[in-house]
Amino acid sequence: MTKKICFLIIIMFVCVLSTTAFGMSLDTNYIDVKVGVSRNISDTITLNSDNGFYLYEEFDLGREIIKISEKTIYVTGYKNNELEIMDVNYNTITTIPGDGSVVIGNGDYNDSIIQVEKNKYRDYITFIIKGNNISVINHIELEHYLYGVVPKEMSASFPLESLKAQAIVARSFAYSNIKAHVNEGYNLCDTTHCQVYGAYDNEHKTTNQAVDETYGQYVSYNGNVISANYHSNSGGFTEDSSNVWTNSLPYLVAVEDPFSNNAPNSNWTFSVSIAELQSKLSSSGIDVGQLLNIEILETSDSNRVLSLKVIGSKGEKIINGTNLRNILGPSTLKSTLFTINKEGGNEDKKVYVIDGNSMYPREINLKSTYIVDGKNEIGVNRSSVSRALSIDRTSTIGSTYTSTPSSFVFNGRGYGHGVGMSQYGAREMANQGYNYYDIITHYYNGVEILNIGK
Repeated sequence: MTKKICFLIIIMFVCVLSTTAFGMSLDTNYIDVKVGVSRNISDTITLNSDNGFYLYEEFDLGREIIKISEKTIYVTGYKNNELEIMDVNYNTITTIPGDGSVVIGNGDYNDSIIQVEKNKYRDYITFIIKGNNISVINHIELEHYLYGVVPKEMSASFPLESLKAQAIVARSFAYSNIKAHVNEGYNLCDTTHCQVYGAYDNEHKTTNQAVDETYGQYVSYNGNVISANYHSNSGGFTEDSSNVWTNSLPYLVAVEDPFSNNAPNSNWTFSVSIAELQSKLSSSGIDVGQLLNIEILETSDSNRVLSLKVIGSKGEKIINGTNLRNILGPSTLKSTLFTINKEGGNEDKKVYVIDGNSMYPREINLKSTYIVDGKNEIGVNRSSVSRALSIDRTSTIGSTYTSTPSSFVFNGRGYGHGVGMSQYGAREMANQGYNYYDIITHYYNGVEILNIGK
């Protein structure tokens, strides 16, 4: 068999694999990543390149449209949904369509780097106009994209085997989520919605090495590339995907994770006042009046909070743990693996009361008692109840007791949604001598490493 025939067979195999495993027809060598925030169509975007600029058709990078010798050009919106390219004197050089079909490189196929404003990007740059906004798109090889992802998602100081694991799961996540923004004209964004992607200047030698040494490797389940979700720290137990998202995936199930203990954010505490929590809940559309209490109703097998009851003067609302985390902020309530304690409230102080149904007094606990008036408001104008009227209208409670807590204290473990690979757990596994295959198969159930790089 000749080398040429052999090469064609390999290419055919990769193409078939790309179609079946990834469920897409997109060119698998390059992806389109939106970088930065959208600009107004009237804004001027500055591009720099020491080699000048070359314009190509996106799906035919060998076909040069025009060469621009200037080292600095400006790009801005033009009529008919087009973009105008100008020199430093604002003279028009050419126009290109605003649909991303024309890309800009520096003419060096092996090392094309374009600077957009303050950041440098590998390969090519293009632009997409949507309404009155321009999105900057990095048309980039997948492996080059990973150069910018791995050091932003995992510290380059971590052991190499954990960095390799990160490179493989990031590569798998990119392919399995390749259509995340297809309706917006690109594949992925550069935020935590997809994966955090940094510019060329964020690359690191060690993380690039991890990408290179795992070239073409993906996490697969039953022959298909998986959505390899990951997070910072599991807190000792990962979570089942069905408890975080609506879909249950057989490779994303809860596993015990002692490797994540004794690492940053394996334990944390924060306190929030009643007033602040009430304000945040109200701003999120959860209005229960004056906040009185919040109780955990249900937890998952990994002890993460699935549902809570918010109690107020107007009634009660049931919310889930992820919702509360979004309300308080994911960097504040770092995971849903938490318990709640109260501060400033009365601790088991008991009094006797008579209601309208009986002439006999019954014992109540002030810790769980609230006085509500006809307007659904707490009937006292301070956080204590100190008086009770007796039959002779003279009796009082002997001392002043706080009737509601002043704040809630969250004691938690872990950081992130808890699904898939724990990055700090991967670090500890690597420190203990495990390799990247061991790490990946520990966190993802029933998977294999699919290697199409060979």
